[in-house]
Amino acid sequence: MNKKLMAVPMLVIIALVMTGFAYAIWSDTLTINGTIETGTLEWEFVGPYNYLDHLGDNDTNANCTWYFWETDKDVGGPTKILPIDTDGDGDYDKLNVTLVDVYPGYAEEISFYVHGKGSIPIIFEKIIIDGQTFYAWTPGQDQIFLDLNGDTFNDTKIRWGNTLGWQFEPCESKEISFSILILQDAPEGETLYFTIELVGIQWNYYD
Repeated sequence: MNKKLMAVPMLVIIALVMTGFAYAIWSDTLTINGTIETGTLEWEFVGPYNYLDHLGDNDTNANCTWYFWETDKDVGGPTKILPIDTDGDGDYDKLNVTLVDVYPGYAEEISFYVHGKGSIPIIFEKIIIDGQTFYAWTPGQDQIFLDLNGDTFNDTKIRWGNTLGWQFEPCESKEISFSILILQDAPEGETLYFTIELVGIQWNYYD
């Protein structure tokens, strides 16, 4: 018998055996025991909550270019800032702002702190003022007009600093400030209200 002819089937058998062996390895199930931990994305409004016009202080007026000056009267204010926990988790995630005894030209400045309390850095991509959403700050687009008494006329102008796009590290707190101007169409002597909310995302998701 020709030994060379016998070698061919033997090689085929060897090849099939090796192929089946390899297939058995790649189709097997690999199980790994362990614990996967994810980070938390949390933040909150914290005090102190500051405002310019305190009880007994002279009022501050401003013009549309945000030039401020002190007057010789004490009519408006003091402004009230109330933190609210809307979802019951113990963190303040909304601010109610009350402007007392306003009149055209009356101006106020308020500030508060935001604390990043999770384990993931956070960036605020938008702000919600009186239910209206505004995105990242750009020069000349950092102010908004609001109709707070519902008479179809803008009575309030609000400007905020370059806070959108800031990165908050875990356990870090930063101050955020707002300038508020009561416009000519505002109802004199009335009390106006608006709310402030921030929307934050994971730092590496911010565009």
